[in-house]
Parts: sequence; structure tokens; C-alpha cells
Amino acid sequence: MDKKQLIALAEELLKEDNLDNRSEDLNYLKRQYKYYVGRDEDSFYEQEETDRFVALFNELAKREPKLLSSPYEEKKKIIESAKKLLDKKEIIAANRELDRLSEEFKKAGRCSSKEQDDELWNEFRQVKDEFYAKKRAFFEELDKSNAEKRAKKEDIINRAKEVCEKIDNIRDANAQMDALRKEWKEVGYSGKGDEHLWKDFAKVLDEFQEKKKERHSEMVKVFDERAEKKEELIKTAKRLLANSEFTEEEIEKVKALRNEYKAIGFAGKEKDDDLYQRFNEVIQKYFEEMKFYKD
Repeated sequence: MDKKQLIALAEELLKEDNLDNRSEDLNYLKRQYKYYVGRDEDSFYEQEETDRFVALFNELAKREPKLLSSPYEEKKKIIESAKKLLDKKEIIAANRELDRLSEEFKKAGRCSSKEQDDELWNEFRQVKDEFYAKKRAFFEELDKSNAEKRAKKEDIINRAKEVCEKIDNIRDANAQMDALRKEWKEVGYSGKGDEHLWKDFAKVLDEFQEKKKERHSEMVKVFDERAEKKEELIKTAKRLLANSEFTEEEIEKVKALRNEYKAIGFAGKEKDDDLYQRFNEVIQKYFEEMKFYKD
């Protein structure tokens, strides 16, 4: 590439907004700059072109300071940047950065002597080896942690199945399942296989919703049956009140009604309070009249 082409390339690079992908061209200009900087040409025209190229290169160097540094200086900076990665907690991001620095190290070019090249390469390799040892330890610990998390999630799935198998009290079952959902979330991502575990857990949650619907339908039927029984007891209590003779046998029947009513059980929140209030009013009225009658 002659000087006219070098000048054209330098002018082209100066127009670029981002030079990240032009490292090869920049390194080529850097090598040519070392040849031309401070050079005395034989003719005015040749000197004018040389000065023009040097001036353009210096303009580029304002944007890319490393163009004026030596390979030795560049590699030293790369090594210092690599050392800082040893303290990074984000291993994956740090590994990507180390890969990028490795590419920069290769492109930095040769130093003035083989001894310098060997010295810097050994230093850089030592940093890389230390980082990769840290990386291995990180992933070993991560694998161990993920295995523990998977075991916890499998246990949560098994406990969720137990809740799903028998739902006696919907409110209690809901509370238990909500606690298991929260526990699942707190465990966090468990690595490879996590999606499969979530599908298993989600399947149990869906089954739980269906079982709840079935249990609710069963309970509605049971509550309706209990409500009917309580209505019958209220009718019986009213008949006893209407025909009250306050005999010992009759009084025992009224008392027995209380035990029968209690034995029936809960008839649902929509009806139970009303039923109890109506039943209790009749029973209380019976005993109030009995007291008045006997007094």
C-alpha cells in the first residue's frame, strides 16, 4: 500500500463513528507510522505526503491513544486489565472480557525483543491460569448449589402432591400451597433441568385447582344437606314450642334438639349464621315460656 492509499485509509477511519471493528487497519497504520514518523524525504512532494499521513495518524491517535503506545506498553496495560478481572464476582461477564483481552493481546504485535515477548506472555498466561482456576471453582460451587436447589424443588413438588391428594379444608389447603409457591420462588434458579422441574410443579398446581373445584362442589352439596337437616330441626322446635306442655319428656326432646343441631356441623358461611339464629330464638323462647309457666 503506497502513501496515497495510507492517507486515504486514515481519512476513511477518521470519518468512522466507531473503530471497534477496524483494529486490523489501525494496527497496519501503526506499523506504517513507525516507518514514516520523523522521516526526511528526498523531494518536497514526498515529504508533503509523509507529513500528511503523520498528521492524519496523530488525529486518529487522539481518538485511539493506544496507537502511539508500543506493543510492550499495550500488552502491559492488557495484563493490568486482566488482573482486575480476578476480583470480579460476575464470572461469566469477566470471562467474556478476558476473551476480548486475549484477542487484543494477540493483535498488539511483537515487542522489540523475544525476551520481552516471552516475559509478557508468561505474565499474561499466569493471570489467565489464575482466572480459569477461579472459574472452575465457581462452577463447581454453582453445580453443588444447583443440585441442592433441585433437591429442594423436588421436595416441594412431593409436598404439593400430598396437599393435592386430600383436601379436607380448602382454606388450609390454599394456605399450604401458597407457602409452597413462596418457598419455590425463594429457592431460585437451579440450573439445567429447572424448566422441567417447573413444569412438574405447575402440573401439580393445575391439578390442585381442579381438586379444589371438586372439593368445593362436594362441600356445597354437604352444606346444602346440613342446611336441610337444620331446617327440619327448626321446624321440629317450632312444633314443640307451639304445642308446648312442658312435660319432662318434652323438655328432654327440646334439649336433645340442641345436641342434634350441634352434631350436624357447619352448613356454609352463607346460611349457617342465619340458621343458628333462627334455631336459637325458638329454643330460647321455649325455655322462657317454660320458666313463666312453671313460675
